[in-house]
This record gives sequence, structure tokens and C-alpha cells, in this order.
Amino acid sequence: MRVPIPLGAVALATLAIAQQVPFSDEVHNVGGVEVDLGALRLVELFSDVGGGSKWMTESEKLEAKAQGISYMDITETPWLGIGSKKQRYSYPPPNSTIVADVFKYLSTVEPKANLEHFTSYHTRHYNSDTGKASAEWLYAKILAYTAELASDEQKTLIDVELVEHAWKQHSIIVHISSVNASDSDPVTILGAHIDSINHGGFTLAAPGAGDDGSGTVTILEAYRALLLANYIPASPLEFHFYAGEEGGLLGSQAIASRYENDEQNVRAMIQFDMTAWHAAGTREEIAVMTTNVDPALTDFLILLIERHLELPWVKDHYPGRASSDYASWTKAGYQSCHSIEGQFKNSNPNVHGVNDRIDISPEFSFEHMLHFCKLAVAFAVELSSY
Repeated sequence: MRVPIPLGAVALATLAIAQQVPFSDEVHNVGGVEVDLGALRLVELFSDVGGGSKWMTESEKLEAKAQGISYMDITETPWLGIGSKKQRYSYPPPNSTIVADVFKYLSTVEPKANLEHFTSYHTRHYNSDTGKASAEWLYAKILAYTAELASDEQKTLIDVELVEHAWKQHSIIVHISSVNASDSDPVTILGAHIDSINHGGFTLAAPGAGDDGSGTVTILEAYRALLLANYIPASPLEFHFYAGEEGGLLGSQAIASRYENDEQNVRAMIQFDMTAWHAAGTREEIAVMTTNVDPALTDFLILLIERHLELPWVKDHYPGRASSDYASWTKAGYQSCHSIEGQFKNSNPNVHGVNDRIDISPEFSFEHMLHFCKLAVAFAVELSSY
């Protein structure tokens, strides 16, 4: 729907447009990025010193992002979370014996090869030609895995959807149904985001290896392993690859809004965003984020780590609330959780720039990422086995 723009906001935006300095030379826009820096967007701000909603230009959004200010761009989804009351779920302690059997199919070889290609695009900006192409490549890769690795029974249960948005890049939903599925069955969701960004300018190179190429290939590898293991869920299981996270959680808000409108039950959602960096001189660990998450599901996530993984966990938090796509599901009233590669202070310092590459440092570790592939498998199996 279209939200009326206050006249005061128009005046302020006009002044901002007149004073703004271009972030980059459009002549060198090899990624085919299309961004109207003066376009007004309704943004919900989250910070430790306060929040609220305001109208901002795309230029101001980029500046805010570069300054570490978290936000959700709610222009297309202003009513997210005010729909019907969502069902709340409790989570029994993890006890699956299947998880370890799936682990043996996981590898570092496929994620590395996939991420090498994924980071070869000049940028994966959500409104760029190369961002669109990266999502199309990922879609084709998922289809190829499904065609080559899925059993005949699995193929009857799998649907891969390319989700169109108002911007160039698509989101992707991989749905694995249960044998006797009904519309009321709660779905378990694993998410990551496709897009990347360079805070120096929209048209600059943004390989996005850590943010969030790492999360993308992590859940892709979990999907591949589940296919090889011929896993059939007892309740629906989905893998979501979101467009537009860097623009303010755009793709995940659109999809969460759709699920809310359809009154879809969601048992649990987890976001994988930055899974590969192990900072030198620090303990190798998994950070369980406490910012804007569901406490019960977060407690279950800790139990998963303790039962199925070799690494210790540590609780941590973001400086702002809207820090990755799980926040869209939290806002919609669903139960979500999130973990990252280590404590936030020790996370990849190269994100949102030209150096977010897999070859920038030995600290970018596919062996470390493998622990998150295991976590993705454990989350998927434990929560879709009943």
C-alpha cells in the first residue's frame, strides 16, 4: 500500500537532495546498480539511544548504515506484525539420532566452490543487474542439487520458488513438504541473505564473502546434505534466501508479511548471517545473539549446540535491534533466533567493503563455517521431525 508522505518530510528530503554528494561515479557502474539517492523511504530506526520511524532518502539510509545505525525499511510493509495473533511453540530438548547421520554428508569443498562463484559478481546489491544474476545463479544451483541428489520421493515434496520483488533481485524459497502435509502444519525456516553492499558507494565492488555469502552457502550446504541423506521431514521445512537485507530487511519483510497474511504457522526461524570468521587469538566459539529474539527458541538453540556441536557457545548482542532478517519474523510475531561466527566484537572487520573476500585472511575459515553447516542441519532436523 502507499503511505502518505508528510509535507515536512518532503521539505527535509528536498534539502538533503540538494546538499548531497554522489557516492560514486555512475560511469563506473559496472554492476548495473539502479538507486535513486533522493527517493524517500519510510524507515524504522533501532539504536541503543532510541528509535522511531522517519522518512529518509536512500542516500541517508546508506550514511546511517555506514555509521552502524540499524533499521528496517518499512515502506512496503508498514503493517507487518499487526495481523492475527501467532501461535506460540515450546521446544522439547533435542534428541534426534538422525542428525549425526546427516553430518557425514557435509563438506567444506562445496561451500568453498559455491562461495568462490558467489563472490565473483561485482556486487550483489539488491537493485543491480549483477545482484539479480547472483540470485538467478543460486536458484539454478538449488535446482541442480535437487535434480541430481534428491530421491524420487523427495522430489515429489520439494518446491523451489523464485520470489519477485519491486527491485531487481529475487528472493528464493525452498519448501520441503511432509508426506501427509496440511495447510495448518507449522513450518521450520532457515534463512540467509543473498545481497551485499559497499558502504563507500552503491556501485563499488561488494564481494560480500562474509556478509552474507557465508550464511548463504552454509544453509545451501545443509540442504545438499539433507538431500544426500534422503531426509523426509515430518513437518514442513524451508530454506529462505532473502534479497535486500542490506536495504533494510526488505526481502524478509515481504515474505514474513506474506506468511502473516496467509495465516501460516511458523514453528521456528533461524538466520545465518556471517558464519566463517574466526579472529586470530580468540576462542573458537558460536555466538548466540540475544537481540530481538525469542527466549524459548534461543534456549533451544543453545541446547542444540551443546548436543550436536563441538564448539562452545557464548551469548552476545548487537548494538541495534534490526540486525538481520530474523528481526522481520520477530516483528511479525513469529519465534526467531540467530547465531553468528563469534562475539560481535570479533566478527569479520572487512564486511561492507571491497575486502570482504574469502582470500583476505586465514581467519576466513571454511572449517569454522562447517560448524554452522552442522548447526543448520541440527536445527532443520530437530524441529521438522515432529
